[in-house]
Amino acid sequence: MNSQKKKLLRMIARSMSKTYLPRDKRQDVPFSLTERDIDILRAVNRYRYLQTSQIQRLVFPDNKTKQSTARRLKYLYHAKYLGRIQPYIVPGKGGAEVAYFLDRKGQELLTEMGEKVSIFKKSHQVKTMFLQHALDLSEFRLNVELALQNHSVVEMARFICDFEMKGHADKATRLKRYKLYHEVYHPLSKERYVVYPDGLMILQGKGEYAKKQRLYFVEIDRGTETLSTIRKKVIGYNLYQQEKVQDKFGKFKNFVVLIQTSSQKRAANIRKNLVDQPGSEFVYVTSVGEVFSHTIFNEPIWLNHQNQRDYLLS
Repeated sequence: MNSQKKKLLRMIARSMSKTYLPRDKRQDVPFSLTERDIDILRAVNRYRYLQTSQIQRLVFPDNKTKQSTARRLKYLYHAKYLGRIQPYIVPGKGGAEVAYFLDRKGQELLTEMGEKVSIFKKSHQVKTMFLQHALDLSEFRLNVELALQNHSVVEMARFICDFEMKGHADKATRLKRYKLYHEVYHPLSKERYVVYPDGLMILQGKGEYAKKQRLYFVEIDRGTETLSTIRKKVIGYNLYQQEKVQDKFGKFKNFVVLIQTSSQKRAANIRKNLVDQPGSEFVYVTSVGEVFSHTIFNEPIWLNHQNQRDYLLS
């Protein structure tokens, strides 16, 4: 038998020894959970939706490719620990990465381990716009977490997403079940304003600065809302601050509203639209293309109320 034929037979043997997993249909396969798998499940539980590259940055930060991440996600999906959903594919821009969410077996496992698990019955039926919005929020939060991983002075004390429900949610109705939802009323016009940020984060100092905290509300703007709608949001935040509603999250005299929008042009338009609007002084605006883990705190990517580029931490 010549060497070329031996090489071919070895290749066939190796390919037959590998477990083939179809892309869409689940298949029972021998599978052993690893510590990294548990880390993946915890991350997805915390974020609700994560894509492959996001999970790689969180759980496999030293890997230069997504191969290890994709392999573990494949097994977790086929073993029913994770579910997955395909985001909308923009024509001409290639395929979008699959998004993962915690499936039944993953929920059960983390619950048995004493983790607090958020259960969403229709994670696999989410609408396209909501899914992309949720992934954008996940990306923002991921950049914050990575930026603060080895920060010498600041750490994240708390992050609340818009989908998190109150502990007594069964006593509330509709949107009032959610932790971040709040209604305020103008004292003169009696007009109702809704304050419902996409996220809330509390940053806290380390060491000698441990008693210092800052409160931030996060707004992910995908360019679909009118500028007047954004202006109304800021009016709502101003009333929110006047009524000191933020005290339910801690003793904060004030807070910062972070608006991440779709482009630098829209960021400039939002800033221009908020000129002379009460409450605009605690609004900072930037574009999604400028937000990365190495820029979010360390570079002046935020437009302040004076329409000047500013740092988030100073």
